[in-house]
Amino acid sequence: MIDLRSDTVTKPTNAMRTCMTNALVGDDVYGEDPTTVLLENRVAEMFHKESALFFPSGTMSNLTALLTWCDSRGSEVIVGDKSHIFLFEQSGAAQFGGISYRTIKNHEDGTMDVESIKQSIRENDIHEPITRLICIENTHNVCGGKILPLEFISNVRKIASQHQIPIHMDGARIWNAITASGVEPHEMVKHIDSISVCLSKGLGAPVGSLLVGTAEFIRKARRIRKALGGGMRQSGVLAAAGLVALDDFISGILIEDHEKTRKIVDGLNGLKHMVLHPNIQTNIIFIDVLQGDANDISFHLKHENILVSAWSSHLLRMVIHRDISYENVDTIISKFIEVDSKINK
Repeated sequence: MIDLRSDTVTKPTNAMRTCMTNALVGDDVYGEDPTTVLLENRVAEMFHKESALFFPSGTMSNLTALLTWCDSRGSEVIVGDKSHIFLFEQSGAAQFGGISYRTIKNHEDGTMDVESIKQSIRENDIHEPITRLICIENTHNVCGGKILPLEFISNVRKIASQHQIPIHMDGARIWNAITASGVEPHEMVKHIDSISVCLSKGLGAPVGSLLVGTAEFIRKARRIRKALGGGMRQSGVLAAAGLVALDDFISGILIEDHEKTRKIVDGLNGLKHMVLHPNIQTNIIFIDVLQGDANDISFHLKHENILVSAWSSHLLRMVIHRDISYENVDTIISKFIEVDSKINK
């Protein structure tokens, strides 16, 4: 089965499984798991930040960041209206922290209007909540894996600094942004106060995200992680796979993902009843279904051993990852062309 529903479906490599079996472990709640500490230190160093904290999921990592920055109920967070935090994380900050979301329209490239962000920052008014945080996402999932321009991030930083508000980056796929742009990890986040990075998507680890920031921020975040149930004890078994995933990132595994994505895009640009979204930059492909039903197309492809996501009756999503071979790419192209030719027949 060729699974294109997400890059979360990757299986751990043999090297990961071996390292997991042989991992040195301790009790991480006591700070005594050496493999977890090694992973956290390595990620913090990559981004030139003081500290990092290992989480079972990106959702928990993002939630912890919001609860750490917004440490009083009645706080408000500025987020994009197409952001993962707003759309797909169950409004966790509202559920658990009494935090409200102030949404700004996301442009097609994943950015937001900087002036709109500025105008959305609350004044010191007794009638209003207090703006505590600005959140951005890189790469931007719903906008098609777009890489945030460094100029945009710099402009958001200027506004945030003027109002003494921190910036959190949901960097679940920041590895794709780094690979595609050629920008060093620390340069991409030099204007960011906290970052959540995921190991279980394109890098292929079975579990794990890390929250990165100052030592004081991570000290506070550790308490919140424990309250949310994120104390994983002998987490070095999982962290070991994360260390291998980072080695794979350094070796350039995501370059191949992007090459395979480009080959699929080139192969599908001539479809009659489906149109690919323009300017595909990394490993996410959205396809508008002009005729027919996306759910039917997904169903037919499933019977051809290809799994894709129907996000609506007129929208398909595919995500390329390390378990997709070049042979799979050729199959994907041929099966899409075949399905396209049968629409309305």
